[in-house]
Amino acid sequence: MNRSALLPWLLLCCALACSRKLESHTLGLQYEPPSGMALRTEEPGPPAVARFDGGLEVRSVAGQGVPKVDSPPEDVLGAAGVPVPGRRLNATQGTLPAGPVARYEFQQGTSRTLVYFLPLEDRFVLVLYTAPERDYGPGSARVERSLSTLKPTR
Repeated sequence: MNRSALLPWLLLCCALACSRKLESHTLGLQYEPPSGMALRTEEPGPPAVARFDGGLEVRSVAGQGVPKVDSPPEDVLGAAGVPVPGRRLNATQGTLPAGPVARYEFQQGTSRTLVYFLPLEDRFVLVLYTAPERDYGPGSARVERSLSTLKPTR
């Protein structure tokens, strides 16, 4: 193979190998986490859970009685089997390309947790990011930017 043909091939291989995109049939979604937050484990559940480096977790919770977007965060977390991660700092609603969401922030000791709740027809998705206070601001901003890539596949 000559050099001019080799270069595009190498670039394509590098791009495919460096992709962080997660396509999970278990979670029923596509998602590209922020750089530095590589997928560590994926568990079929229930609920299905993907854990990433850096304190990021995505849960897909199937079942009857999907909470509404305006439900209290304690109800949403309870339905997902997640303990409330401390004192609630705020709760707001908004929209992502995937649909309407609720956004919650919690603080416990010197760590903070960001939670995004995306209700779907027959399930809901939680994105949780927990980090020490000193790392929370930059990390949560990166996680929030990555949420534009979250797409349900079923």
